[in-house]
Amino acid sequence: MVPESVIAQKIKCGNLEVFQDFYKTNYKRLHNYATLFLSQSDEAEDVVQDTFINLWNKRASINVEQSIGGLLYRAIRNQCLNAIKHSKVKDKFIEFAKKYDSIDTVYREDFNLETSDSDTFYVYSQISKAIDELPQKRKEVYKLSKIEGQTHNEIAQQLDITTKGVERHITMANKALRAKLKHLKTAIFILTLLP
Repeated sequence: MVPESVIAQKIKCGNLEVFQDFYKTNYKRLHNYATLFLSQSDEAEDVVQDTFINLWNKRASINVEQSIGGLLYRAIRNQCLNAIKHSKVKDKFIEFAKKYDSIDTVYREDFNLETSDSDTFYVYSQISKAIDELPQKRKEVYKLSKIEGQTHNEIAQQLDITTKGVERHITMANKALRAKLKHLKTAIFILTLLP
């Protein structure tokens, strides 16, 4: 078996044949990974193909000492997260949040990647965990507001509380999440992006 570093070096030097072989060998595996995030197979296919095209176009900047497979997985994961973030369907985020732990385990074991505080995937899993650890009512209010995008009035009617109560729960949830995730600057930034 040819070491990944050798494959990376040949791709970096513009060896199209090696790149095509690498594509054929890894496409299905990467496509399956993308479909864990995106329910539509054609959307996952577009992400994988775009990632390979970007790899080829930016081949001169490949670091041969890093895993080229890991590089592709990270790029695909980030593109999938962006697709989910820009989707108008809020429940996609909720569905994805439920899969964090299982996807994370498979992804890291498959490519022997270590967890890093700056890793987007790790950050999202920590946000999901922190939200789940909120008191039940506070968590419910927070998810209805920030993830499902409901108004304060809608939440108040649904949960039979006042709009002031909704505001208080959201304020307290934000304070608790910032305190729990203060060691992760990326997490704090992501929280500010929620509606």
